[in-house]
Amino acid sequence: MYTAKRREILDICRLVYDRNLTNAAGSNFSARASEDTLYVSINGNAKRNRLRMTADDLLLSTLDGKVLEGEGKFSQSWPTHLKMYQQFDFVGAVIHAHPRYATAFACRDVPMPPLLDAMKKYGEIPVLPRHLKVDSPEFGDAIVDIFRAKGDGFRKHGHGVLYPFHGVLVAAPNLDDAYDLLERIEYNATAILSNILFDLGHYGSLIKDLHAVEVSE
Repeated sequence: MYTAKRREILDICRLVYDRNLTNAAGSNFSARASEDTLYVSINGNAKRNRLRMTADDLLLSTLDGKVLEGEGKFSQSWPTHLKMYQQFDFVGAVIHAHPRYATAFACRDVPMPPLLDAMKKYGEIPVLPRHLKVDSPEFGDAIVDIFRAKGDGFRKHGHGVLYPFHGVLVAAPNLDDAYDLLERIEYNATAILSNILFDLGHYGSLIKDLHAVEVSE
């Protein structure tokens, strides 16, 4: 079973903030410490310290929510994180973040399509139903249903969802895969929005014209 070290989680936290994959409004991180314990970031970590965290900013918790080490409060996202580990024994890490362009897609009511090759193995990234309260039991259940429907793909690569008007959650077999997917989702969102801008201007027409010339040759 995959397990993470505190230092690995802290490195990922800093990387997520430095690469503009979240903002000071909030983000939450968790990873397996053992078969039945989790490392969990405490509430307010982004606003208070811009994810410049220390080992003291991580709680060590059991799968039933008992804190074994650390001080601070669980974040609002804790119930959703916990449900991922309880429902999928192969999930090794969960990240909730607010990447700039992917969050724009979270304000729509249609899934983000996989434009880039790097997203093809994941497929669409769905937006959760707007009537569900974020991080409520029903909200977590909806995520579980989406991930379970992905079958072996989720087990192998992980998957993600968009929180309506809010951000992104990814769950994966390990921290590297979770971070990788978060970054892929943001790059995919950036590529889609950039292509829309291209199509609105002369550059978009120019690209099409150049492509037509290449094809004809």
